[in-house]
Amino acid sequence: MKRHFNVVARGIPARRLSMGLALLALAACADEDATSPSQSIPAPTFARGGSGDNNGRILFASYRDDSLAFELYSMNPDGSGVTRLTNSAGEDLSPAWSPDGKRVAFVSTRHDSRGEIYVMNADGTGVTRLTNSAGPDLSPTWSKDGKQIAFVSSRSDSTGDIYTMNAADGSGVTRVTNSKGYDWDPAWSPDGKQIAFVSERDGVGSGHTDLYVVTLDGLQVTRLTSETAHVRYPSWAPGGKQIAFNTEIDLKGDEDVLTRDIFVVDLDLMQVTRLTDGPGDETEDFDPSWSADGKYIAFASRVAGNVDVYAMNANGSGRTRLTTNGRVDTSPAWNR
Repeated sequence: MKRHFNVVARGIPARRLSMGLALLALAACADEDATSPSQSIPAPTFARGGSGDNNGRILFASYRDDSLAFELYSMNPDGSGVTRLTNSAGEDLSPAWSPDGKRVAFVSTRHDSRGEIYVMNADGTGVTRLTNSAGPDLSPTWSKDGKQIAFVSSRSDSTGDIYTMNAADGSGVTRVTNSKGYDWDPAWSPDGKQIAFVSERDGVGSGHTDLYVVTLDGLQVTRLTSETAHVRYPSWAPGGKQIAFNTEIDLKGDEDVLTRDIFVVDLDLMQVTRLTDGPGDETEDFDPSWSADGKYIAFASRVAGNVDVYAMNANGSGRTRLTTNGRVDTSPAWNR
């Protein structure tokens, strides 16, 4: 695998707030014809989730079923058993499993076009709104004990920072980061002690972001990457020793043509490894999410204009297509 990033590790005393609703642009340019992907060898064999529970199931957002908006679905890791969870008047995006697999946090525009955070039961019932602020609230991620949710918000004077709140009712909102640049895409670490996020704080106005982590005890921020690229969507490996993420590089300077690829940073070795093909490749790979055993990574990929959910071995081999919607399936979240 080719190395790509320069990696740094240094303490820091915190590009425009990304709504996540930019996923809508994918639907507008998605090809209606499904395209078969090229397979790497060996391809992983994914088992179905446990009977009667949500063991191993994958959440995702989809523009299917003749819907005029994104709704949320879940499926078994082999792509079978697709179940629709939401059916609202707005867009439902960014699903995230609670640690016990019984609840799902997500972003919806059903009551606020800017996006607010909701939770529901794993079967789609019991939808509860948690946020109601003057700015958009996006990108929920659960704490290890399931008692808190971290999210990104531009409320009050914030340009886009990371906050936490009680998962039960949205109370106890606490600001975690406070920088001149935008901080977003939080991902809570498996041990509950840190939150990974992406930020432009060291390159405000450059259009480039990097990967950081912040400790919840002391709010110490550490920068993990240093690169002229747009870093997005960190996802911790179950053991907490690796973080997967994707990069976005604007090829034409107008955000119409992007190349996206998935990388993994090893936090012990401070090394970054590319998992998917690079610039010039016909695919865009993004939104990584680790399986519970750390052996696989689910992700979204655009192939020949069509966006579907795929999975691969943790070393990038065995690329396997899980959905064949013909429209857009994105934002996979693997239940742990």
